[in-house]
Amino acid sequence: MSKFKSLIAALLLLSLPQAAQALAPGDVAAFEGKPVIGQGGVVLGYVERVILGANGAPAQVLVRPKGLRAGGPRSLSVKALKVEGGRLSAPLTKAEFDAMPAIEPTRE
Repeated sequence: MSKFKSLIAALLLLSLPQAAQALAPGDVAAFEGKPVIGQGGVVLGYVERVILGANGAPAQVLVRPKGLRAGGPRSLSVKALKVEGGRLSAPLTKAEFDAMPAIEPTRE
């Protein structure tokens, strides 16, 4: 029975999605225009622009909400985002994301 349990455990581990990885600063620019996925797999919006910090590393990501009446972009910290399966994910529900204030980005 122990071999059977080991086999089942191995199959379960193989079927689980890969663990989320922290977002490396160099990865963010490659995600411009890509969707940001929230809790439950729902698309929160699309990466519009990456804001660099004083040290030149990405600090904030402007995400344009999905939908016709969504308003301006929301600002998410790079530290809060994860790379999962080649896309970005945020630890927010759609309602939490939509409740965030829209910002007026300035051009450098």
